[in-house]
Amino acid sequence: MKKIIAAAVLMFIGAGMVKASNYPSDYYNQNVRVVQAGPAIVANVSGGAMGGKYVIGYKRTGILGGAENLTAVVRTTYASYSGGTRVTERTVQIGKEWQGTGFMTPAMSLSELAGDGDAAQLIRLELAFVSGSQWDSNWGANYTVKSEDFRNAASYSAPSETAVWNFILGQMRN
Repeated sequence: MKKIIAAAVLMFIGAGMVKASNYPSDYYNQNVRVVQAGPAIVANVSGGAMGGKYVIGYKRTGILGGAENLTAVVRTTYASYSGGTRVTERTVQIGKEWQGTGFMTPAMSLSELAGDGDAAQLIRLELAFVSGSQWDSNWGANYTVKSEDFRNAASYSAPSETAVWNFILGQMRN
């Protein structure tokens, strides 16, 4: 009983401290911006518990949407903490999204996308997708998302990861 009372008191004090901090009520909200490039989407989630992450998706309406498995070839151009611009290319397995909207990666940091812990700021992502021997690479030009594309992207702010994830799924359905 004493533990329950102590926990309740700590919660009450913590809530009072947050209220006294003068942070706005939406301070811990997650903000998501979703850019679409053909059947590809890239979501940038900032703030909240999942802040600073990217999600790559491929819509079921794309030519590879009916595939059993999908791989994305991701070319990341970024500014590094040590100075200069770098380009890395790596492959990422994309799992089927369980509601049937296509394929989506889990949320990844820029360092995970680039495969480089020195990645500081995204400049551009270029995406191509492959399933078996069939490719979808925007006729060899790649699906490109630039950092400035997020400024005018579809956006949403919510206090929960579930609401943000549902917004991304809604963009996959568009």
